[in-house]
Amino acid sequence: MTSPSDNPGSQSDSESATVDDRGILYLCNNLITLFGLLLIGAAVCLLLTFALFTVVSPTHNPYVDIIGYMVLPGILLTGLLICPIGVLWTKWRRRVGSRKVALSLRTAGIFLGISFFLVLPILGVTGYHGYHYTESTDFCSNACHAVMAPEATTYKFSPHARVSCAECHIGSGAVPLVEAKLSGLRQVYGVFTNSFERPIPPAITSLRPARETCEECHWPQKFFGDQLKENVYFSQNEQNARYDMQMLLKTGGADPSLGMAEGIHLHMLQEIEFVAIDDHLQDIPWVRYVDESGKELIYRSDARSASEPPPTGIRREMDCMDCHNRGGHRFRSPQESTDILLRSGQIDASLPFIKREAVSALVGSYPTESEALAGISKSILRFYQDERPKVWQDREARVREAIEAVQETYRQNFFPEMKVDWKSYPSNVGHLNSPGCLRCHDGLHINQHGDAISSACDTCHVFLYKNGNTLTEGEFDHPMKIHERWSGLGPHKNMRCDQCHTGGSTLLCAECHSTGEWLNLPGGGGFKKTAPKTSD
Repeated sequence: MTSPSDNPGSQSDSESATVDDRGILYLCNNLITLFGLLLIGAAVCLLLTFALFTVVSPTHNPYVDIIGYMVLPGILLTGLLICPIGVLWTKWRRRVGSRKVALSLRTAGIFLGISFFLVLPILGVTGYHGYHYTESTDFCSNACHAVMAPEATTYKFSPHARVSCAECHIGSGAVPLVEAKLSGLRQVYGVFTNSFERPIPPAITSLRPARETCEECHWPQKFFGDQLKENVYFSQNEQNARYDMQMLLKTGGADPSLGMAEGIHLHMLQEIEFVAIDDHLQDIPWVRYVDESGKELIYRSDARSASEPPPTGIRREMDCMDCHNRGGHRFRSPQESTDILLRSGQIDASLPFIKREAVSALVGSYPTESEALAGISKSILRFYQDERPKVWQDREARVREAIEAVQETYRQNFFPEMKVDWKSYPSNVGHLNSPGCLRCHDGLHINQHGDAISSACDTCHVFLYKNGNTLTEGEFDHPMKIHERWSGLGPHKNMRCDQCHTGGSTLLCAECHSTGEWLNLPGGGGFKKTAPKTSD
């Protein structure tokens, strides 16, 4: 018989057997793997808690959903990746110490394989829902509430309130999705570091072409005919005088089976490019147009020839968004908002000067929303209590209703913390409070043949006026009769609407016309106005 000391390999075999007996528990007995297992256990328990919470909770919290669909799965995956690192570390240390570990990575692989098999379904389900959650309107509008509050609020009152943010801002396809997510990481960093711009820059230059998004639902080729549009305005005088204006918009289209190929939407069916020299695409000095025969026309308003290179700026092929740029997030001006309140009866139009006082209260400078709401109430109350005490005494309830309506309008359109109001993002539909259509149709863009882009009103709309029981067509009749009053004296007929109609308080003549001096008025030209008489 031989003793154990006579057989040198017996001790090593015994040691290997001991290691084999300890198996996977031995390899996992290290701080790295134990930490990974701790992460896995905690994540699984919290994910089960999150699943139960979503079942019993009737509402969704965006921050809870971010944790459940994104943070916890990330912790779980991190734990799964850490565990094999600890196993490999232990294996390496045993080898360096010249102590043979008979156990191969096979046992560890089986253990980790079973772990992945059990955990991967959890990761798959949470990953799937997490992906769709990041595409949801709830995530876009509420996850970064302070930053996106202006867009989220106006979205609810837009015609696209049932269209998800991703359908317009991302669209379909893998490449736009990846680009959007990478851009989103930069935006998240900006939120965490509080380095984002206020207000948020307009997204129009980063949007996909409208043919890939808007035209999934809208089809300009199939639009045809004219559309009746009715506008109601109220003056800022004591009577809040009402002014009704009806017009036919020449929407048009390009399908001869439906109607004449004409109208506004021909812009979408022709080759038109332009260069804007500002981020909001409001200043457009260069336009390129290719007609049906293939003839190229270059229109410029910068006094340069068509043969010269285009100006430096943002060059775009015109699409739907260049006019309908606020389809999902429109910030209404104080004038427009108050007109809507008066027309709908939310504000009693018989309250003297209520239009003027409401607009004046809305355009005040307020650092926060709470201070704005208090300031609006104080401003309107002070007017009626001090200057119209009889109205206040007899109609206090109506005045308070008006205050509440104006305050709600402020909440929907003004966001002082983000420095956002109606001036922040001009709307290009129409041309009342911003250049809009007149960015190009101003009569100042001249091509190489000396022809201008038409600025005639009847290019896009026809004004209708009541004549007894019928409607007749006519030229635009400004309620102030400025064309009659100053015909031949001033350039008002050639001025853009937004040069007087700012959307806020009415622009006073004295803001342009100082007394006793020749004036250079917006749009060119000028006249001399005599100094007003002074009383003794």
